[in-house]
Amino acid sequence: MARKLKGKIGSKGLKGALLRHQAKVKLVRNIESKQKHELRKKNSSANNKTVKRNQEFQKLNQGKVMPFEKDETLMLCGEGDFSFARSIVEQNYIESDNLIITSYDNSVNELKLKYPHTFEENYQYLKDLNIPIFFQIDVTKLVKSFKISKNNTWFKIINRLSDHRWGNKPLQNIVFNFPHNGKGIKDQERNIREHQDLIFNFFQNSLQLFNLINTKIQNDTLRYTQGYDLNEDTPQAKKLTAEGYGNIILSLFDGEPYDSWQIKL
Repeated sequence: MARKLKGKIGSKGLKGALLRHQAKVKLVRNIESKQKHELRKKNSSANNKTVKRNQEFQKLNQGKVMPFEKDETLMLCGEGDFSFARSIVEQNYIESDNLIITSYDNSVNELKLKYPHTFEENYQYLKDLNIPIFFQIDVTKLVKSFKISKNNTWFKIINRLSDHRWGNKPLQNIVFNFPHNGKGIKDQERNIREHQDLIFNFFQNSLQLFNLINTKIQNDTLRYTQGYDLNEDTPQAKKLTAEGYGNIILSLFDGEPYDSWQIKL
């Protein structure tokens, strides 16, 4: 261990320079430590709010009818600690074979740090059921985020992660619960505009994804049946338009700032 220098910072010569350097290093370390503490405090507060929102939504829907059927397919967008995804499977609101989960966060490790008390258990429960889980999925760039291409089709991507249990099913419902961009913008008007853009782009990208996935299935079915739709009364054919669009489901709280977003259905 280096010997602690004694003397005044204002001293001249090498000793004074070393003392000034030590004082500067100590100051920088103190600032960095304070910044890290504030960041941890901020992240903890934000994550607790996300968990609380999920819990409130679950309580709100206990004993109520969900806006989708158990035998329909469903994709959840922007999941936090995965508690909502787990709850709808455990409470038999959706079959695990029909569920897709997406997160905007980068990885499992990142979510473990954000939700140290809840995420890992929820994640493992869902993984054990072979439910496909995707990270780094931006709801404003869905096709790009999934890396869908001519050679890397939706069905190749989804069946790799679902142990080929998804098969050739259409996508009927896309859900985004309590959307927020996480920027914490204090300017109210700018905050409203950014969230309006978020919702608008989410709607546009959901329609694009529906069309990409479902029109292929519809066209293949019509070719196979020579123009006759033999599956129009099946659960998979329900709730799809001629363009292949399904349901876009958005969950919002009453009051501000949600009311100011002026979302029109």
